[in-house]
Amino acid sequence: MSVPEHLWRFPTLAAIDALAQRFGLPNDPAMQDWEWQVADADRIDEFVAALETGGLSEDERFTLMEIVLQSFEELSAPLELDQRWKRVLEILDQNVSLHGHSICSWSCLDVEEPTNWWRVTPYMRAIFSRHSVELHRFPSKS
Repeated sequence: MSVPEHLWRFPTLAAIDALAQRFGLPNDPAMQDWEWQVADADRIDEFVAALETGGLSEDERFTLMEIVLQSFEELSAPLELDQRWKRVLEILDQNVSLHGHSICSWSCLDVEEPTNWWRVTPYMRAIFSRHSVELHRFPSKS
């Protein structure tokens, strides 16, 4: 399953600029998939702290979550033992409307073979399952 169109969301240039400045991250216009390129498992603490303390726009929170998910993907330690990972899952679970695109995308719902999943995929699938009605709901036409 690809991400339903009503959930499409992508990092904005303003969010990238703000996060690059805040965290001292490289920000070159030639970078593709910036949010994944700047991910860093060694900086998870500061990334998660920023998600939890607020002061970020919705676009910044969305983009930072993508950085965090990729950072955990690169982490060598088991995710289920990491308290920071549990906090991130709670953030996702409580903010499905903001992170629906990420939840669907990282769930790899169109990939059956677990050997082809991301490390975070089983956790994203669990969130997706809990919120599947909400994630499939189409926005009302105004």
